[in-house]
Amino acid sequence: MTEKGNGDYGLRPGAEEFPLMVVLSILYPCNYGCPSCPYTDSNSSLRRFYREREADLFPPSLWQKIADECGPYGAWMRCTGGGEPMLHRNMVEMLEYAKARGARVWLNTNGSMFGPDAAGRTRLERVVNAGVDLIEFSMDAGDAETYAKVRPPRGGPPSDPERWWADKVSNVRSALDYRRQLRTTTRVVVSIIRQEAIEGRLDAAVDMWLKDVGVDEVITRKFLSWDDNTTIPLGKALDKHLYAKLETAQAPPCVWPFERLNVDTLGRVSLCGQDIAFRTAELFPNVNDVSIKSIWQGETFRWYRELHLAGRGAETFPCRGCSAWKAGIRDWKHGWLKVLKTSGERLKEVMERDTGVEVDIYQPKNE
Repeated sequence: MTEKGNGDYGLRPGAEEFPLMVVLSILYPCNYGCPSCPYTDSNSSLRRFYREREADLFPPSLWQKIADECGPYGAWMRCTGGGEPMLHRNMVEMLEYAKARGARVWLNTNGSMFGPDAAGRTRLERVVNAGVDLIEFSMDAGDAETYAKVRPPRGGPPSDPERWWADKVSNVRSALDYRRQLRTTTRVVVSIIRQEAIEGRLDAAVDMWLKDVGVDEVITRKFLSWDDNTTIPLGKALDKHLYAKLETAQAPPCVWPFERLNVDTLGRVSLCGQDIAFRTAELFPNVNDVSIKSIWQGETFRWYRELHLAGRGAETFPCRGCSAWKAGIRDWKHGWLKVLKTSGERLKEVMERDTGVEVDIYQPKNE
């Protein structure tokens, strides 16, 4: 399958038959109440939608079906969604299953289920020992005061902000310690959303995580409102210029339909990660019924790709209303492939320095 238009765009190398990444909404409940999260009850009704359908958790059987498909391609299974993935009672076993099948795994987590209690540490050790390829700790801060504002527990502010922060930092440090002890090649990265709350503190936060804690990379993510899926205003972005000219923006093809596919707890597929309400799910078969490969190579994805390559993406739903695409956030040069390259180079250096072992680190074919 060769969907090429403009020579600079088209299916990513390796995605001709199967997506490079399958993004999985692992579950919808959460133990945090982050004000910038599109799933927080005050920002949308998305969690209620899944709760009412008894679809809070990703079914382990569906996970296994997807892992069996991803394995032979070495595709990434990205664990994210509307809540904290590690709250899933079967998550550790699911991760172990995916790695045993040859899939690559990117785990997004707030880190709260990894300690500092003994049960959390055991959970973390198993995740690292399973060979999970990348753990992204969503921290959004470099100090206790900011963290308490942007990453509060569900139900209100923490009673002890300093302890709330210190415990989570210790969990990240422990991930690095387990990696060293077990000599695995798990990348450990931290992400920070570029939002108003961290103004004047972002550079210090990046330095703290890279130089003091020693993570492999700090991802500074652009602020998203998720458009009409939520009530989050774009004005909370740290980069005020980002969404200033959306009406006149001439964006290149969106990269998402050319590299990844999204699945929710009901087995529904959406066109892209911006469609967190899965309103485009009616256009695709359900993963419970057919293979991911057949959906990826199907008529609907092909239609969207062809229109984007022809410069007509804005004629389609939901692309025409996508602020992230028009603002250039979904671009072809600065994304997850770059994170893999940078963090992989850092990990290789650290492993050789700390353990004396030269390891092979998976690197993407292009940035």
